[in-house]
Amino acid sequence: MKQKLPVFTALTLLVAAIWSACTKPSPFGSELLLDELASYEFTDTLAVICSVEFEEDSLLTSDAGSTSSAFLCGELDDPFFGKSRSEIYTLVRPSLPYPNFRPGEQELDSVVLHIRYASANFYGDSLQAQTLRVFRLDEVLNSTGNYYAQSTIPATTEIGRVENFFPQPNTADSLFDASTRAPFLRVPLDLDFGKEIFNMDSTTIQNDSLFYQALRGLKITASSNATPGAMLAFNLNNITYSRLSLYYRNTGDTIVRRYDFFFAGTNKFTHFEHNYEGSPAGQQIGQESGEHLYLQAMQGLRVKVQFPTINQLGKIAVNKAQLVLTRASLPDDLSVLMPAEQLLLTENQGDTSFVLISDVLYSVGPAFNLGFDRFGGMPKKENINGTLVERYRLTLSDRLQDMVNDASGDINKKTLYLNITPQGRVAQRVVLRGPKNAELPAKLELKYTRVQ
Repeated sequence: MKQKLPVFTALTLLVAAIWSACTKPSPFGSELLLDELASYEFTDTLAVICSVEFEEDSLLTSDAGSTSSAFLCGELDDPFFGKSRSEIYTLVRPSLPYPNFRPGEQELDSVVLHIRYASANFYGDSLQAQTLRVFRLDEVLNSTGNYYAQSTIPATTEIGRVENFFPQPNTADSLFDASTRAPFLRVPLDLDFGKEIFNMDSTTIQNDSLFYQALRGLKITASSNATPGAMLAFNLNNITYSRLSLYYRNTGDTIVRRYDFFFAGTNKFTHFEHNYEGSPAGQQIGQESGEHLYLQAMQGLRVKVQFPTINQLGKIAVNKAQLVLTRASLPDDLSVLMPAEQLLLTENQGDTSFVLISDVLYSVGPAFNLGFDRFGGMPKKENINGTLVERYRLTLSDRLQDMVNDASGDINKKTLYLNITPQGRVAQRVVLRGPKNAELPAKLELKYTRVQ
């Protein structure tokens, strides 16, 4: 949504911004430069316009390459962000060597699903009872297809559940080897489902395409019917603890054998739903933000950030620029809903494609393995006039220089997007103080040198 100011108002804002930049050094600049104050100028009063938006529809959540360590599953009822839900869809594959089931000579005892918790990605209240359900897909999950946050596959046949359990994402236990321990969940599945696999001919089991067609795939859901609930997280690609196990024995024998099917090496994806109706965040969607900003991962909310007057400073060299955002501590918030751990900035490339800004790319490096330290975006405590607050500082020096150099007047070239990362793998959110907050507004802190 673009806001069009009257010409007089726009000129007034411009003059005020330039006057502040030239006459009022900020504490930000003073701390950075120490004895170099005469060489630089500072401002923290340039216009920053923010608005809350839905995340783009093209959020890819499938994992055909089995690289993700977390898949979300559950329901949240958030006092500020409304209701969110996530479901897991996945294939399973036989392990090697292939089994040699002999239904006439062997009997199936049980079939059990084991899934390892992704402890760091669990979000919500672990002291509220959950019910996890497993369904058989009605249609085949494409082993190489791309699936997005809004994708679904019909699944009407329930084949297993665990009722009223309390999640223990940080409680380690052993599965098959007493020397190895990790947190996982055990889900008994319907024996008829196991018999169908047990009775498959060897040709079907040993051919991936035929096996996927026969089994179709699984859907995993969780719910608590409580506030705030929880978003469980599982690492389906962990081959030690995440597997579907068939237990069987030779007829008349007491020795139980086991054969395992794995999620790793198969395609899987998560489906997200959000309902912001009646929530504070929902009321801000599509509006220019004032007091607060609402940011959520999953297929949640992002914040559009615009710097409409940045190139009006004239010819400058940007020495350092940071977007400074202060977390809002709201009285009705819930302590179990912890604030986001990592924010980043993206920009629009084309109609629907969003890419990391150059400052983020510089920080993470060509192999994306250097982390975000040089960029920032992590919450840190700061003492402001004797009060500790939690702040996010995001570096955008290189990208801001491009904005300064651009003379096209195109507001889209002065627009960035604030996101939580890893977006589709965490359920975190945060409420931030907006640009019009009276005490600690969202602002751009800029240190620059004038160029003749």
